[in-house]
Amino acid sequence: LPFGQISIASFLLAVVSGLFLALTFDIKNPYDSISLILLSNPAASFFRSIHYWSAQLFLIALVFHIGDHFIRKTEKKLSDGVWLRVTISILFVFFVMISGFILKGDADAEQALRILRSLFEQIPFTGKLMAESLLGKEGDYQLVYVHHIATATIILWVVAVEHSKVFWAEVKIFIYTLF
Repeated sequence: LPFGQISIASFLLAVVSGLFLALTFDIKNPYDSISLILLSNPAASFFRSIHYWSAQLFLIALVFHIGDHFIRKTEKKLSDGVWLRVTISILFVFFVMISGFILKGDADAEQALRILRSLFEQIPFTGKLMAESLLGKEGDYQLVYVHHIATATIILWVVAVEHSKVFWAEVKIFIYTLF
């Protein structure tokens, strides 16, 4: 299976559906915003489901794609610079996944945010600065939101394009992934 193509297709689906969600999402009241989407906006609820499931598929396909590279021993075809950027981008994948979870704004998300903040703050020398730069101030989701929809997404897109040398997934793979 073309796990790289599935990964790119599902990433694109997550990005596009996320753009539609951004139109109705209230960053000041994320929990209420999600509740309102689920209760009164069927179109936004549909895009939220696509966003969630395509993000999950992206992560799974990416893991299989990485494993496929190692099994086929094709990881050596990447230049050192690309290999370094692809490796670092895995941190951005996990950040975009956890930040999406945090943006739900419910009790579990609040706890995840506290744990993530605490983990960052434990990093010697730069931990507190990283926590504030990536997560913002306590109780404010604005910076997490910006990094989720812009910073991490753009970095992942640039690295994916550099690695795969394609901007879009094959149409057939994209349609299969959508279903």
